[in-house]
Amino acid sequence: MARAALLPVALLMYLALAGSVNAARKSTAGFYELKNRKGDFSIKVTNWGAALVSAIVPDGKGGPKGFGKVIWTVKEHVSHGDSPYITFYYHSLDGEQGFPGALDVYVKYQLSRPYDLSIRMNVTARNKATPVNLANHAYWNLAGHGSGDVLKHELQMFASHYTPVDASMIPTGQVASVAGTMYDFGRRIPVGTNMKIVPGGGGGYDMNYAVDGQHGQQNAMRPVARVLEPKSGRAFELWANQPGVQFYTASWLINEKGKAGKVYGQYGALCLETQAYPDAVNHPNFPSSIVRPGQVYKHDMVFRFSYQATYDA
Repeated sequence: MARAALLPVALLMYLALAGSVNAARKSTAGFYELKNRKGDFSIKVTNWGAALVSAIVPDGKGGPKGFGKVIWTVKEHVSHGDSPYITFYYHSLDGEQGFPGALDVYVKYQLSRPYDLSIRMNVTARNKATPVNLANHAYWNLAGHGSGDVLKHELQMFASHYTPVDASMIPTGQVASVAGTMYDFGRRIPVGTNMKIVPGGGGGYDMNYAVDGQHGQQNAMRPVARVLEPKSGRAFELWANQPGVQFYTASWLINEKGKAGKVYGQYGALCLETQAYPDAVNHPNFPSSIVRPGQVYKHDMVFRFSYQATYDA
């Protein structure tokens, strides 16, 4: 990847963070930066929700109160060097948000060479069996935040099946082929190609896909998706060890005030949230999301950023 000017990738995470945290939370919420040794790859994270806030990479030119709305404890923080990282910790009490069992939850963000961002989520169930399905709900716009919609971003997904939903967006329990449907991203095509025929009046995508290659390879890292913004040449490849990935095109992102005074409009970002299948507890044919006492839930993902020259069609 050519060394060049640094341009902000639009990571529209927790869009108006400062405005949405009350005074008490602001006193304990902080921002932390991880930067590689060269200084041309960095991210900012916050302990409010253990969330990504922004990312900078090179380009060819240079529940009602889920874990995302609580203050996490910073356990480790190495801000510079070859592999800077930060680890957040949160203890979820038995009965919190109506879920049984106490949980110890860790989230680790780490940069590595050349331009990889890894996110590792580990959860240990303390005393009761409970469903665990954590996801990273980062909003990506590789053209830059506030630059418009992502309908010309090109997407390829390594997922030949999806889990259809009913009118209430609840999975039906089926696992259906994407072949010949508007959900087929088996080859790289613009995100907006079939947007108008997506059920719901063309309101965009919000669907769980079944990642290929999971049979007999539980917890193995597998390719999930590739995303390319053709004008800038910025791209990333997502790898993860989860059976599903939620593809969302920010249909409800309407005139949200974001970072640096930018306003984010509908389809202004896309999300690729690796996860267990939604509603798995009610569908025995779905991979189980239950974690039992003493067991450790491990959710690993890697975003591998690159420039178009390293990409193949």
